Amino acid sequence: MITTVTLNPAVDRAYIINDFKPNKRYHVDDVKITAGGKGLNVARVASILGERMNATGFLGGYTGEFIKSELYKLGIDTSFVEIKEPSRIFTAIVDPVNNTETILGEYGPVVSKSELNEFVKEFVKVLKYSRIIIAAGTVPRGLPKTIYGDMVKIAKDNNVKMIIDASGEYLKEAIKAKPFMIKPNLPELEELVGYELNSEREIIFECKHICRQGVEVVSISLGKDGAIFVTKDEAYRVKVGGPVEAINSIGCGDAFVAGFAVTLLKENDIQEAFKYAVATGTANVIEKKIGFVDINNVENFYNQVKLERVE
Repeated sequence: MITTVTLNPAVDRAYIINDFKPNKRYHVDDVKITAGGKGLNVARVASILGERMNATGFLGGYTGEFIKSELYKLGIDTSFVEIKEPSRIFTAIVDPVNNTETILGEYGPVVSKSELNEFVKEFVKVLKYSRIIIAAGTVPRGLPKTIYGDMVKIAKDNNVKMIIDASGEYLKEAIKAKPFMIKPNLPELEELVGYELNSEREIIFECKHICRQGVEVVSISLGKDGAIFVTKDEAYRVKVGGPVEAINSIGCGDAFVAGFAVTLLKENDIQEAFKYAVATGTANVIEKKIGFVDINNVENFYNQVKLERVE
């Protein structure tokens, strides 16, 4: 089983508005409401790919109840810690005409020390039946910057692989604990290393430096340009050949992580996991829903994936 950790889940609302402009009144052309947050997007996609999933983290209020009910409909097990303050709402205005996405994200709840202690107890429990744990997304107020790193240490002590999709100080602290894999995008990697990366060579150089610190895999998602995967010994460029008509890029990185984890768990072949990661992330970009794929599209894109060793 794979478990996802979403510390700051949300109710995701995607409003589809053609030719959106500010200071105007609109009747929404279409709206999609889902249980969101990066970890939950991963759980949803991994479930579609056929993996049994568990989701944990913090939930509160009527928004938390909605999120839990949506996961239940998908057959995803949950072990969330209930908190006093309500879970947040995340709103995206998607304009297919101008190909723009306007994001409105709430900060979310404040988590108390007693609620954090309950989560730690629950996290230790899920390690007993999880082979891979994916912790992804923002962190609610009240939690320490070491929260992801602390989880990595506990997981490693129990021989469970941990994938971290975070940014800023939370990612820095996680790297110190040596997770199995991290997945920053290019701006997040640039923030981490402190300078603008202008070439593939520079990207690989910095990723290898991270691997030498004990991280086994660093994957850098590059949007329409695919991804770069780096281990301490190798680097690969992975991309879907041919044009892809993008509809909604939100959740593509989460689908990417889901494809990687599910394939690694089933096949224990890291190069296959690289290829399915890119295929799954690409399958998300042609969907209106956030963090969703059609498994037939995943297979079609997989057949177009090109994997090339570059170093």
